[in-house]
Parts: sequence; C-alpha cells; structure tokens
Amino acid sequence: MKNADELCSLIQEIIDEASGHADEKVDPSTPLLISGLVDSLTIMRIVARVEQRIGISFPETEVVAANFRTPTALWDAIEAVKGASHSEGAV
Repeated sequence: MKNADELCSLIQEIIDEASGHADEKVDPSTPLLISGLVDSLTIMRIVARVEQRIGISFPETEVVAANFRTPTALWDAIEAVKGASHSEGAV
C-alpha cells in the first residue's frame, strides 16, 4: 500500500465484506465515523489488514477517533507510524 487511494480501496473492501456493499464510494475525504461507514469492529479489521499489508505494528495509542475521521487522516497516521518504526530501528 503506497498512498491514501490504495488505503481507500482497502477500506472499501472491508466495508463491503462487513455490510455486503456500501452505498457510497470511499475516497480520501470520506467522513468514515460521522457517516457511520465504520464502527469499532470495522476499525479493528482495518488496523489488522493495514498491519498485514504494510508490515507495521499499529500502536493502540494511534487507534483513536481522530485517526479514523477520513482515509487521509488514517494515511497520515500510518505514515507517522512507519516513520517512527524506521527511526527506532536506526542506531
């Protein structure tokens, strides 16, 4: 996964799996929480799939509403986690 658009596709896939098919298409600015597209279980599915695809561990401290407002907000959080994991690995 290389960008917010690919993350949108992943989120769309997870929403479709959970609800059969979402009525609206997920784009980078889609309000995920306010629209009701995601709930706590869907958030955990997204986190698990992101961790699996990107190969990072998403800290519990980052699983907060602010990071799931939109796919762009989540992508920014993912980038921050990726950056932190790379700098922790550097000696």
